[in-house]
Amino acid sequence: MTESPLTGEKKLSAILNSVWEAVITVDRDHRIASFNRAAERLVGRTEEEVVGKDCREILKASFGPAQADCPMGDLDEGGVPRTEVAGTIVLPDGRVVPVSASWAFLEDEHGRVLGFVVSFRSFEELERIVKERRARLPFREIVGKTPRLMEIFDLVEAVRDTDSTVLILGESGTGKGLFASAIHDLSPRRDKPFVKLNCAALTETLLESELFGHVRGAFTGAVADKVGRFEAAAGGTIFLDEIGEISPSLQVKLLHVLQDHEYQKVGSSRNLKTDIRVIAATNRDLRAAMKEGRFREDLFYRLHVIPIQVPPLRERKDDIPLLVDHILKGLRRRGLERARGVSPEAMRYLIAYGWPGNVRELENVLERGAVVARGAMITEIDLPDELRVVIPPRQSAHSEPGSTVPKPIEGGQAELLAVLATHRWNRNATAAALGVDRTTLWRRMKRLGLA
Repeated sequence: MTESPLTGEKKLSAILNSVWEAVITVDRDHRIASFNRAAERLVGRTEEEVVGKDCREILKASFGPAQADCPMGDLDEGGVPRTEVAGTIVLPDGRVVPVSASWAFLEDEHGRVLGFVVSFRSFEELERIVKERRARLPFREIVGKTPRLMEIFDLVEAVRDTDSTVLILGESGTGKGLFASAIHDLSPRRDKPFVKLNCAALTETLLESELFGHVRGAFTGAVADKVGRFEAAAGGTIFLDEIGEISPSLQVKLLHVLQDHEYQKVGSSRNLKTDIRVIAATNRDLRAAMKEGRFREDLFYRLHVIPIQVPPLRERKDDIPLLVDHILKGLRRRGLERARGVSPEAMRYLIAYGWPGNVRELENVLERGAVVARGAMITEIDLPDELRVVIPPRQSAHSEPGSTVPKPIEGGQAELLAVLATHRWNRNATAAALGVDRTTLWRRMKRLGLA
């Protein structure tokens, strides 16, 4: 057999140059043996320039008193491998760059230490990657793939480069604020402030002051000038949640801002210009409120330029398994690590329930389940009583008289969703649980629109 030409040092070099982290290898005397392309980009020197030179002089690294000039310290004094240690390196132009470093020994086949390998990640590069991912994934917190949700995503993409006013409509708990954030993150104003205000949380006087600010002496207790939300959002976006709750007098003032792009602070007669995008949201029927004289028609049409209707959770039940997985991941990040999934029986109840509180209610139910669950799975007994009366009990051929078995959702899709969610959408595990092969599972998923 002919030996592959990609062996030894060539193979190692190809591997090291394929990773995005900066990686260097150093011998026992701290002389640099290799320097991959990512290290060249980070440090600003070529491999030819640095090989054979002391890494302490090239990097001028600092990782605290224990590793003042070299992360591994003196090998003869028992250096210790470490991971994700924060420190700095100094570039040729004198700029200090914060980095995270990991290092380990390089040993021969007899266990003798020959040197060490160090990998660096620039925090500046990590921040750049995070920003790029955020720009590409503005809907990262909005989980789902139902057609109505896809239509909203398309609409948001279509208005991303405009300053048109957006009115987000939908029941409480549907995630209207997440769509407002996504619209801002996609817009040219994304580097400017995104300021939120719940209009239902304050009295009329306080709300006016919060919106427009006030001058000293405007009313009792106004001992200093106050910056309002419109001023704080300069150049960016203001999100007015529960817009249907504002009083008629404030509706007039808000209309003035939308028409003329100017406002007055409470207690002042001076007009201030504003350059912001307005996104409003409500769970009220504003058309009905107009007919009853509770909401101004002219303000409604100023707000209703780009309407977005967010569907309630009961109309996008195919998204529930995806939402369950997403919410449980969030709970684990918060320290509720016990619950890793939901049993098929519990998932059937979740899918059958009407969810009057929408996604917010689902989050609360899963948090409760994660707290009370006795094992790694949230089961039907961990769900609130109001969920467990949705599916009537039925007798199965294998059940004892009087036993309760959740009734399957007709059509087969919900049952398959439940098993997929239980096994975290791992097709091998799902196929094994169903007693079918992967191809059969794939055909069934495709037929039900789950592929």
